[in-house]
Amino acid sequence: MRKLHWSILKRLYRLRPRFAVYQRLERRWLLDNRNWIDQQLIIRRPYEVAQVARCRALIREHGLQAFFDIGANFGLYSVLLAREPGLTEVHAYEPLPRNADQLCANLFLNALDGRVHVNNQAVGDHAGACELFVDPGSTGVSTLIPDESHRDQRAYQSVVTVQTVVFDDQHPLTATRALIKVDVEGAELQVLRGMSRFLAANKVVLQIETTPGTQQAVEELLHDAGYRALDRIGADAYYGNL
Repeated sequence: MRKLHWSILKRLYRLRPRFAVYQRLERRWLLDNRNWIDQQLIIRRPYEVAQVARCRALIREHGLQAFFDIGANFGLYSVLLAREPGLTEVHAYEPLPRNADQLCANLFLNALDGRVHVNNQAVGDHAGACELFVDPGSTGVSTLIPDESHRDQRAYQSVVTVQTVVFDDQHPLTATRALIKVDVEGAELQVLRGMSRFLAANKVVLQIETTPGTQQAVEELLHDAGYRALDRIGADAYYGNL
């Protein structure tokens, strides 16, 4: 019955203009009623509520100073967390141009455009150009690695060329207390390999969405780097060296 309720709401909202501004979660959002993640906010269906609350608690509990949103999509985490007390810098990485534009709009709508640094790039273990596979109906699952264990490749109807940067090159910081959220649809290992120096030189908590094909390798890499498992919420695992 509950699923029917959400389904009816989605159909009703699709009768409205595709792009519109909504007031949700005490913020203003430019949302696309044809995109899956946007639909969850539009119909007020809970989406990653526990994860956002966990991030907020981690920032406050550990006095974290920086937040890095890798795979930011339209900015759910960046918008909700950017004004957390103690945060002095927020960086959002989103390689898909369409998503990055929407992210910038949502930051502007919430007067955060001067607080969050937006990077229209992918994060990996080497710099250069790469192909990003896009599912037009759910841009949140765009991926650099569309293997069969991740998602049915038939969903990826378009490919765009994006630039990749290495996290360590972008953020040569030391003695920083940071929260890093990684949601990159199968490219978790490449992201982590590219931030090895940062992970060694700073106190960090990570929220990483893993896939069945990457979970064990991610855990081994972080264990070798001195990180321990803290928690898990759904597909999102938490690690830290605090």
